[in-house]
Amino acid sequence: MVRNEEYHTFSEYMKSNSLTPSEEDYIEMIYRLSFEESSIKLNDISKSLNIKPPSVTKMVKKLDKKNLLIYTKYGDIKLTRIGKIVGKKLLDRHNTIYEFLMLIGVEDGIHEETEKIEHTISVETLRKINKLIDFLNHEKDILEKLRNFKRD
Repeated sequence: MVRNEEYHTFSEYMKSNSLTPSEEDYIEMIYRLSFEESSIKLNDISKSLNIKPPSVTKMVKKLDKKNLLIYTKYGDIKLTRIGKIVGKKLLDRHNTIYEFLMLIGVEDGIHEETEKIEHTISVETLRKINKLIDFLNHEKDILEKLRNFKRD
């Protein structure tokens, strides 16, 4: 089924079509799975998110109505063009927060902490964290000092 998509920037799309944290988790996971699987099925999502298949079906239908993915009963699930853009942004956000938490020494429960933060962080704060990570990765001597400081 070919769908006529409206073209918007990511920011414009998100203004008119905000997502719940749960919807974000689904899109992010489907985006992740798209790198590993040539075709994504409901059961793939169910296993990856540890959610029962009927709940996955309900959410996938909801995301289909928001034009983030294309779903046909018993068929593959594919992200739309905008779904891929949103998925990439969500995965980048997740990875940035995870990397930041690693840099500051969070080890126990890092995945859970990342999940909590990623749904509430502002765009500005995320940009600032990204700049800090870039700075620390560029300034290896300062990064080493931070690592030594954490050990003490």
